[in-house]
Amino acid sequence: MTEYLHAAGEAVEWLAIGIDVFGVGLLLIGAFKFASNAVRIELDKVRGLACARRIRANRMELGGYILAALEFMIVSDILHSVVSRKLEDLYFLGVLVVIRTAISYFLGRELKEIEQEDAAAD
Repeated sequence: MTEYLHAAGEAVEWLAIGIDVFGVGLLLIGAFKFASNAVRIELDKVRGLACARRIRANRMELGGYILAALEFMIVSDILHSVVSRKLEDLYFLGVLVVIRTAISYFLGRELKEIEQEDAAAD
């Protein structure tokens, strides 16, 4: 029975690591897209084109990637806490979840405000 629990715990750990890697991948994709779009926007600014709306849209897209990545990382943290047997690990994971949840909340609010500003500008 102990061997079964150990094997199941290892499987959950590997699953959590995979979810973490996926979250980091989302962050990297979002950062790359944001950077490449930002360069294009700045080049258009130099040419005298209006870019304020595109800048906000680019920020919103990056924010969406960050929020999605944070959600995956929170899932990973929960899975880590399921297999952890040390109280210190549970405290650490709890703090991580709280921090990531707070970041998600405030970033979500900021994105909603940007969206409302865009709607008001129309």
